[in-house]
Amino acid sequence: MDLHCEIVTPDKIVYDGPVGLITVPSANGKFTLLKNHAPIISVLSEGDIRVIGKDGHENFYKCKSGVLECEANKVTILISEI
Repeated sequence: MDLHCEIVTPDKIVYDGPVGLITVPSANGKFTLLKNHAPIISVLSEGDIRVIGKDGHENFYKCKSGVLECEANKVTILISEI
């Protein structure tokens, strides 16, 4: 099973699909999630969320604050955009 990511704002879903990796800004610094990452819940801080899709295409999403949950190769990120 691939790593799947969903990034959601109060208004819309900004990303929903398989990814190679995700790097997020957390309260304790940036960290990266890859396939088979251990379950985690984290508070996100202001910065860029970097998503590299399975096709190798790199996308950046602005984050003012948010929450991330990763479990069973599914990453859900709830953010307020800048």
